[in-house]
Amino acid sequence: MDQTNPYEAKRRALQDKFMDGEAPREGAVGTDGVHHLVLISSDLDATVAFYTDVLNMRLVKVVENRDDPTSTHIFMDMGGGNMLAFFDFPQHGDAPAVRGIGAMHHVALKADRAQYQALFARLKDQGLDYSLEGTEEAGSVYLRDPDNALIEVTCR
Repeated sequence: MDQTNPYEAKRRALQDKFMDGEAPREGAVGTDGVHHLVLISSDLDATVAFYTDVLNMRLVKVVENRDDPTSTHIFMDMGGGNMLAFFDFPQHGDAPAVRGIGAMHHVALKADRAQYQALFARLKDQGLDYSLEGTEEAGSVYLRDPDNALIEVTCR
């Protein structure tokens, strides 16, 4: 490994081992994209309000969680044929997740310029905290949902 920067050497080793250098081909991967990602919510009302009022998603399905009949499974349409889903676990308390191996760091959503600018209007109207990498024209905005999950909305 490169003694001057072992982290960069590790990155190059991953690229050399797993990337073939060719442009991605249609049908070249073993899945058809994301159907849904699932997060855990301590309060489904607050979660739905945040994702509908701030991120302009739509609640499209509410069902029992097959793994736990006391848990509800909701689906939010996040665009592009993809869903962001949530479970609640009312019988299991509300201990927050701890960042670690296997945990999610953040959800990154993409937006076109009009969607991105509309998000800033909603953030300002609602007085919500956010951080910005770039500008209100293009870049990434980061905010936290009611359960402190980090959400990035990016416009390139």
